[in-house]
Amino acid sequence: MLSDAYAATRQRIASLVSDLDDAATARQVPACPEWTVHDLVAHVSGIPEAITSGDLPGADQQAWLDGLVDARRDVPIPELLERWEACADATAAMIDNGVSLIVVDLVCHEHDLRAAVAQPGARGAAEVRAIIQPLLETLLPGIKKRGTGALMVDSDGVQWASHVGRPACTLHVDPWEACRALGSRRTADELRALPRTGNIEPFIGVIADHLPLPQTSLGEA
Repeated sequence: MLSDAYAATRQRIASLVSDLDDAATARQVPACPEWTVHDLVAHVSGIPEAITSGDLPGADQQAWLDGLVDARRDVPIPELLERWEACADATAAMIDNGVSLIVVDLVCHEHDLRAAVAQPGARGAAEVRAIIQPLLETLLPGIKKRGTGALMVDSDGVQWASHVGRPACTLHVDPWEACRALGSRRTADELRALPRTGNIEPFIGVIADHLPLPQTSLGEA
């Protein structure tokens, strides 16, 4: 279940950031350069806390997201983690009722945080595999708008597809690289360099339209 994936990822993030010193929490997150490590923890913990308490985004979703981070800027990370834990059951129920994007967001941000504090890991976790299909589905409106055909990921014979249809491009990458690519953590040139069959160019536009691509490599290896 996706709620289990969310819980496992939340626990890993809590372990990752709970004992960071002030210098580490003030580091810029390469994948989210406008945010520090503290800001990103405020973001991932603030969303479920807000939604489960009835604070829902309005027409300007970005303003709502920015407000969550601003309101928590002076809250110590241990307190953010306690508040995140307190809404865990309500968040799980929300996810089990079909809210999958919060899981995608959290798994992607786990690896953003890991890069920021130079602690890579969990790349082979089941949660990474669990979000490939939801990631592809978030790109589906843009794919259909462009009429490109399906985007697929093939990882050693395990396949995921944006939708049922003629595959126009298949990425031959492991699940972690698929998540970073589909989640706009690769530059356009890095996307072009991925092992694939088919034409990736239209899909670079689709991915960038959903979330802007980095201008320079995040340097993840």
